[in-house]
Amino acid sequence: MSLYNNIAESLSSSGLLGSIRSGLNAALGGVTDSATQALGGGKLAQTVVGMGKSAAVNAGMNAVNKHIPIQAQRAINVGAGAVGDLMNGDWNSAGLRVLDSGLLNELLPGFGGGVASQVAYWGAATPLLGGISPSEAKRIYDQVRDERLAKKNLWLLEVTSRLGGGGMNMPDRFNLFATEVEYAPFIVAGDKHRVGGAVIDAVQGAEPVELRMTTLDDQAGSLKKWFAAHHGAATPRDGTVGVPDSFAITIRVVHSFITAESNRGGYEDIGLFRPVNLDVSLSRREDGLQEVQMTFSQLDTFMRP
Repeated sequence: MSLYNNIAESLSSSGLLGSIRSGLNAALGGVTDSATQALGGGKLAQTVVGMGKSAAVNAGMNAVNKHIPIQAQRAINVGAGAVGDLMNGDWNSAGLRVLDSGLLNELLPGFGGGVASQVAYWGAATPLLGGISPSEAKRIYDQVRDERLAKKNLWLLEVTSRLGGGGMNMPDRFNLFATEVEYAPFIVAGDKHRVGGAVIDAVQGAEPVELRMTTLDDQAGSLKKWFAAHHGAATPRDGTVGVPDSFAITIRVVHSFITAESNRGGYEDIGLFRPVNLDVSLSRREDGLQEVQMTFSQLDTFMRP
């Protein structure tokens, strides 16, 4: 197999004619050196002997071309290269080498201009696609297309509480008027401690979630009045502090769905929160809708409504 591998590698890199020409040059090298020394070794001797060597090589190549047709030479070159690719386990290169050679078009007229050219195109890597083949790019595209990616503008918001026996709840208005919700659903606190030359992480526990909500409001200020009522229940004007049962707010956010009926196992976060602050910005320099920014803080990290 070693001898065959050497021959296949030579044919794959130089082709049949190139390999024969290299062999003739190597075989005639010793003869021309001896002839040059016999004629004195001068420039004239080197020129005469060189002309004879070139004539001999050309005669040998003419004999090869006479007895081995060009189609056979090309088939030998392609076959040797393809077999070398197969020996290396590169099936793609072997197939593309045969397609590029045009041999299949001679055996099957019309194959090279149609199917073969398309196969060669779809299987060859191209810089226009980042160095991958069109078939691989199509596979990646089909894989992404088949996935239903989550959209950031599709989400469901539910805000309810037990204040006033639930009489102040207006979840539909919150879901309709809310334009943005920002929060980090998972916060794990910890400290880094150095031990010798290493550093270890000491987890302390979960941190409460802070949720920021931006909504619109009607002219009656319904959402602002709702927030003010919960703020008053948490911190009455008499200086006392209310119990969480009176001002706790249940906030539920469902990702990628806009109605409860359309939710099919989507991701959701739900927790008990208290009011923190209400930000309102008024300006006479622009004619726009008023935005209300509400901030809520999670009451605890171990209870779920």
